[in-house]
Amino acid sequence: MHSASLIPLVFSAAVMAAQVPNVAPNDLVRKVISNEIRVDEQDHSHWMYQIVSNVPEPETSRTVVETSHGDINYTEEIDHRPLSPEQRSAEDEKVKKFVDDPDLQRKARESNAEDDKKSEEMFAILPDAFLFQYAGTDGDNQKLTFTPNPDFTSHSSEAYVFHKMDGFVIVNTKQNRLVEISGKLTHGVAFAGGLFGHLDPGGTFDVRRDEIAPGYWAITKLQVNMNGKILFFKTIAEHQDETHSHFQRVPDNTTLAQAEVMARKQIIAVAAGSR
Repeated sequence: MHSASLIPLVFSAAVMAAQVPNVAPNDLVRKVISNEIRVDEQDHSHWMYQIVSNVPEPETSRTVVETSHGDINYTEEIDHRPLSPEQRSAEDEKVKKFVDDPDLQRKARESNAEDDKKSEEMFAILPDAFLFQYAGTDGDNQKLTFTPNPDFTSHSSEAYVFHKMDGFVIVNTKQNRLVEISGKLTHGVAFAGGLFGHLDPGGTFDVRRDEIAPGYWAITKLQVNMNGKILFFKTIAEHQDETHSHFQRVPDNTTLAQAEVMARKQIIAVAAGSR
C-alpha cells in the first residue's frame, strides 16, 4: 500500500544554492523512484480507509477494506446523505455477491495486478522521460520541475501521453519517498492520427501522497482533468477528483467476510457521526 506543507518556501538565490542537494536532479528522482518500487514490492499491508469522490457528481463517499483476496467497497453516503433503504439493500447485495463469488474476486485481483504493473512502469520511466531541475525546499521536501526529455522514446500509449507533460514532483529526501506529482499536457495527443482517440492540450493531473503511519505512504488526493476520447490509465477516468483519508491498518489475514463486517461497522459509525 502505499505533514509538512506542500507549498514551497520562497528563498533568495544564495539560500537556494545552499540548500540544493549535492546530487544531480535526475539522480535524486531515480533514487526516490527506485526506493518506491522496492518498498511497494515488499509491502503486503492492508488498510481500511474512506474515499470521497467529487467527480462525477453527486459527491459519493465509500469505505474500502483491503484484503489479500480482494477489496470490499461499501458506499456510505451520496450527496452527503445516507443511502435510502433501497440503495442500502442494493449495496448489501453487491458486496455480498462479491464475497460469495470467487470468479469476481479473481477478476478484481487480476485488474489490480495489471494496474499495479502499469503504475510501476510509469514510475520507472520518470528519471529517463523527463529533465528535472531543483525548484525549492520546504523542510524535508524538495520540489523539482520537469520537462520532456527530447531523447526519450516511449514504448506504450501511457508513456507517450505522460511524456507530453510539463510539471513538478515533490520528494521527501529524508525517507526518499514521492510526496506529489503534478503534470499538464502541453501538447495535444492523437493516436493513429486520431483514429484511436485523442487528448486535448491543457489537461492536468495531480497525485498527492502522505505518510499514513510510520514508514507507510498512500495516495491521499487524486485529481485528473483530461479532455478527449481516450483513457490513458485503465482505472483513471478523464475527469476524477478523489480524497482518501481515515486510514486504519487491518490484520493481513483478514477474510472478505470479516472485511464486510468491518465495512458495515464503519458505515454505522459514519451514520452516527463518530468516525
